[in-house]
Amino acid sequence: MVRPADEDLLEALVETPLTGLAKILDIDIERWLPIASSPLPITMRVTPGRHDIEWTREMLESIGGKRISWLNSIESWTMPFSKGDYPDQYSKKILMLLHETGRITRQEAVSMLPPVVLEPEDGTLVMDTCAAPGSKATQLSEAVPNGLVLANEPSSGRLNLLVTNRGRLGIENMLIMQHDGRHIGRMPEPGVDGIVVDAPCSGSATTRKNRELWNSWTPKVGRSLFKLQVDIAYRAAQLLRPGGKIVYSTCSLDPIENEAVVCEILQKCPWLKLVNIDSERLFPGLIVHRGIDNWPILDESSNIVDWQGQMPKLPGLSEVMLNPEQRGVEAPDLSSTIRVHQHDNDTGGFFVALFEHVAERTPEGVARSMILKRELNREPEQLPRQNKNKHSTEIASLETVSKICDKWGIDREMFTWWQRGKRVNLSNKIAYDRLFKPTVVNKKGDFWPGETFHPLRVIHVGQPAFTDNKGFWRTRQEALELLRPHITKGLIEIDEETMISMLKGRAPLCEDFPADVEKGSSILRCGEFLLPVWIAARVSLMIDQKEQDILRLKLNIEEEEEE
Repeated sequence: MVRPADEDLLEALVETPLTGLAKILDIDIERWLPIASSPLPITMRVTPGRHDIEWTREMLESIGGKRISWLNSIESWTMPFSKGDYPDQYSKKILMLLHETGRITRQEAVSMLPPVVLEPEDGTLVMDTCAAPGSKATQLSEAVPNGLVLANEPSSGRLNLLVTNRGRLGIENMLIMQHDGRHIGRMPEPGVDGIVVDAPCSGSATTRKNRELWNSWTPKVGRSLFKLQVDIAYRAAQLLRPGGKIVYSTCSLDPIENEAVVCEILQKCPWLKLVNIDSERLFPGLIVHRGIDNWPILDESSNIVDWQGQMPKLPGLSEVMLNPEQRGVEAPDLSSTIRVHQHDNDTGGFFVALFEHVAERTPEGVARSMILKRELNREPEQLPRQNKNKHSTEIASLETVSKICDKWGIDREMFTWWQRGKRVNLSNKIAYDRLFKPTVVNKKGDFWPGETFHPLRVIHVGQPAFTDNKGFWRTRQEALELLRPHITKGLIEIDEETMISMLKGRAPLCEDFPADVEKGSSILRCGEFLLPVWIAARVSLMIDQKEQDILRLKLNIEEEEEE
């Protein structure tokens, strides 16, 4: 809550266009404004399936964390402090270590809503069209452990954040691709089972973390993004198989970016229908507001424009942004959509809509993008494969897979094995079966042969798990949790004294090590603890500083200088 000293600030914020928008939406300004201008509490997801998840929970509780009661389908927590108001350095360090080592994912609570609303079935193919930095994409991956997430991000800079978050969590059921969301490439039949379109938006409901919005937001900002939002959602609708579902969401208050986009999607995509979001079942206890169908047109000061007959001349305004009555179209049931306001649940603000591809409206049984515009009056032609380079991802050779499996005792049938340069990635089978193996037909009826991801621009497949180091296939630290149940060879049993000694910075000579060792990559095991090492003249830990800090915390080891 904003302190009394901030009263002058509140008086200034009352006059902003953003507060004017909130008034139009019948938001209680006296309750909303102090919360909307205060910092967000830190919230996060706990990574499911980790071997030490109970320890993670204990650490969160030790710094005041509590479970978020209204998110009962995923394990989410909230802290009694904000990012800029840690009670002490210990709390800050714990949250940093837990996040950086993949045990939690820092994520705004309302940002968790779209994957929950989609309710993807395990084993299915789902897509996040605007995936970076990856919080929703990784949440989807955790929801479909036997499925596959297509995480798309057009921006090269933001793509790196997505790759980092995938690696941090050790996720093997994600394929990362780089397309403009309006032009995502074709893929095999029948299409994608579920899609999240968390569209680029003005962020007008993110004032708790983006304070500059109070000065920068005006109604023309939302209008400038409307076409982009519709176009991304339209492409998603074209890629969705009959019976599949799309979630459209923004972190904006503006009806132009929310309900108006929903109306235009339904106009452009008659094969879709709006589905009611059952908030009481999906997130019981969360206060939500239903979508509206009577939004006005606002000038740059957020005053209602009173117009009759002729459209007002405002920056970026077009007829498709009008409400259904003004536009003269049949109004969909926009109360099926939901809004979350900052002050009701001590969160950020959010808008979510859910669509379904009605199967009966597409009797061809495939996504709309896969239906040929006209019958092909000739034999289909095979299109050229994409040129390979050192960055291309390919199926790993049998020789490479055999070397790794023989070294580490892994059942090769548990994964699909991919190679990119000197790195081997692991994925589940669906990446191969549904995307890589099948042929893909273009809009003319010609086809790209199987055994390629083309025409998708795929950047990463699965989880990097092994690296060729001087002829030895060493395990990568970020894949250790994924590999833990599968490695049966290459393990060296040690006692706790030896483990603690190494975590204090010692790298013993091979002849002094209390177990037989061979040159190359191995993993030391002491109870639940696995410590990757590189063995040359000495036995050296291959664990980064953050994971070592976690192990020291667990063992109550004080750091010492390296010898």
